[in-house]
Amino acid sequence: MNPQTIVVAMPTEEAFMPSISRWGHEYSWTHKEVHFVHVIEKYVRVSDMGIEDLPDRNTVEILKRKTLDFIKNKAKEMMPATAFKKAHFEVIFAQSPAEQIAEYARAINAGLIVIATRNKHGFSGLFLSSFADRILKLSSCDVLILRQN
Repeated sequence: MNPQTIVVAMPTEEAFMPSISRWGHEYSWTHKEVHFVHVIEKYVRVSDMGIEDLPDRNTVEILKRKTLDFIKNKAKEMMPATAFKKAHFEVIFAQSPAEQIAEYARAINAGLIVIATRNKHGFSGLFLSSFADRILKLSSCDVLILRQN
């Protein structure tokens, strides 16, 4: 594992952005290789007509372009221009986003995965989200989980 290589599982929900943004503004980007990755869940539907991927191919391209623009804009807001120029951006479609993030991190030999999770209250706040829990179980590197506030 390379501690200088980081995967940021970039959310697209505004509720997660403050914690990711706060981390980004406080983080030291020097000598880091950063990969901003967003995985959109893909579904497979089996019917009498056959097997169908959802979303369809045309929708995939539209979603990919819009999501890529979104995560690039958010990353640009949270990091210095020199680090942004060296950053990598990926939008991937997969049946299991958590498995895909963990596999991506393994493939690039990442030393850290950064993810945001909802700020649950009460009894449910004792547990991580299913996505965060799954990343912890599947990851071969360190995981930084950012909670809201």
